[in-house]
Amino acid sequence: MRPVKLTDQSVIYSDEHFVAINKPAGISSVSERWSPDQKCLIDLVWDRWKIEDPNAPKPHVVHRLDKETTGVILFARHGEAQAGLRKQFMERTTKKTYHTLVEGIPEPAHGKLIFHVEENPAKPGTMRINRQGKECQSEFELLKAFDHHSWVEVRPKTGRTHQVRLTMLQTGAPCCCDSVYGSGAPLLLSTYKRSYRPGRGQEERPLLARLGLHALRLEIQHPEDGANLVIEAPLPKDLRASLRQLERWSRH
Repeated sequence: MRPVKLTDQSVIYSDEHFVAINKPAGISSVSERWSPDQKCLIDLVWDRWKIEDPNAPKPHVVHRLDKETTGVILFARHGEAQAGLRKQFMERTTKKTYHTLVEGIPEPAHGKLIFHVEENPAKPGTMRINRQGKECQSEFELLKAFDHHSWVEVRPKTGRTHQVRLTMLQTGAPCCCDSVYGSGAPLLLSTYKRSYRPGRGQEERPLLARLGLHALRLEIQHPEDGANLVIEAPLPKDLRASLRQLERWSRH
């Protein structure tokens, strides 16, 4: 697997208080307890800062995204900015919008879901539904239906671990390539293009083989002056290519 890198295009907002990164897939937001030696996104951000200033302080964590999820993530440059931004997440004044490719079609096509979750002791790092757990609240809307998949917008109101993935599971349409809450099956062009054949002696390469989830947009108040900011991250190449092929070959 190729090492994940940050480019100039990865930085979608930056000032003296915080930065917004378009997170690539395949890297943890922060160091994970089960793989503490692996480089994480906060390390890559710090490496970039130290190029400009060798004495740059380590970025402050504001919130997290799953390892395979792409899109908008914030890191603060100092403690005051971190506190101001984290307070907005805790008080649920941020507005978060995710787009996700899912298996099947959600039922109903749009609505609001409230359920409760807790950590799953049988599978560390995952969650399970439990009435005694913490509340999850999300709105969702079907944007486009294909033959076997759908493109869905999810607007979580709370910020629980794996909330969007669990929301889609509750609708009967888990996120594409989700090996924890869905089938984990890759997205194959041959599923849609009946005439598709890989080259002789070759296996078909999936259009998408990682979690099809993207943190598209985040609306916050600037921690310094309270100005409203809307930060949006372009879709990554693999999701763009997948959607193009589904649009082309789907019969819907």
